[in-house]
Amino acid sequence: MDNKRLGQVKNLIMLALADGKASESELALIASVASREELSQDEFDHLIEHPESVHIELPESDEQKLRYIEDMVALMMIDGDLDDKELAMCKLYAIELGYESTIVEKMILDIAERLKDL
Repeated sequence: MDNKRLGQVKNLIMLALADGKASESELALIASVASREELSQDEFDHLIEHPESVHIELPESDEQKLRYIEDMVALMMIDGDLDDKELAMCKLYAIELGYESTIVEKMILDIAERLKDL
């Protein structure tokens, strides 16, 4: 199993659970990302049931890092509002990816604004 691909989906699962529950629309978005990342149904089901079983490996390319943050922001916005716990998790992940802490919140809010217009 490729821990980079699995790690992104794990992050989204953990983010969806940050507010205590994963909605159907959140799970649908996570499933679409899993499909884009070419996870098998077995890998996806295993992650849903046992997210703690996957060690996260951070992506290396700037393009992939940005796509991962965009996925997280899209997931946060799916229910119509940016939950504080979700926002905090997204900020921490962006910093782990190497983004400067001073610009992370603005970057996330800019992505949210752009996604809102789609």
